[in-house]
Amino acid sequence: MALDCADIRLNGVDYAAHELPVIVFGLKQRLAYVHNAKAACTSALNFLFQTNHGYMYLDPPAIHASKFAFIQLGPDSGPEPVKAFNDLAPETFSFVRDPLQRLISAFISKILTRHDPNYRELRDRVTSLHGIDLSAQADPARSCLAFAKLVAVQEDPKQIDRHFRPQYLNLGFDGRFRVNTILRLEERDAVRDFTAKWIGADKAQWLLAQKFGATPDYAKDDLVSDELVDLVRKVYARDYELFYG
Repeated sequence: MALDCADIRLNGVDYAAHELPVIVFGLKQRLAYVHNAKAACTSALNFLFQTNHGYMYLDPPAIHASKFAFIQLGPDSGPEPVKAFNDLAPETFSFVRDPLQRLISAFISKILTRHDPNYRELRDRVTSLHGIDLSAQADPARSCLAFAKLVAVQEDPKQIDRHFRPQYLNLGFDGRFRVNTILRLEERDAVRDFTAKWIGADKAQWLLAQKFGATPDYAKDDLVSDELVDLVRKVYARDYELFYG
């Protein structure tokens, strides 16, 4: 049974159920991850799994598809995950990433290349209906800029695919939710110290050295242009203000 849109209480705080971000957690450690796509989310999930089990997930890149690794709480959750979350009363954390690098990485892995079969329909739509060249002969910088312009004109940012959606919306930072700990991926020492606190320094160092869900090989700098930088600054202004100000 799905929750209705009435407020629910998480750790003693009222939230609108339909506005919750996606939160995952286990039952052995008081730690929960607030999902933020294309910001080391695969590493974050594997870190969370290890905190609960003491070993790595059997197929680290495939952890997103697991039905059993975590309990998930979000807009469509039933009452059981809410109770489990409240009983656990976990610390929440997430990672954020520089918006320009995140956009370029997501564009390469989800749109420009055929790395992810789940994005076949979106690639078809943007090239067939929106005139974005995704052929082998395309200028990747021009294609990336054209896609960014398409993202920029979306009337409701919450409807943007989670890999391109502003991070503050993924995290519920528009007043919907409060994450206890936000870590910038660029601050490697802080990320290492946080993960080491839960799984130990050696395991943390090994985990952070992995490239789970890495963007396919591509010269990312070739996609950067002054116009793209200016546009990203406008589209993701709130991300820069909240997380990189």
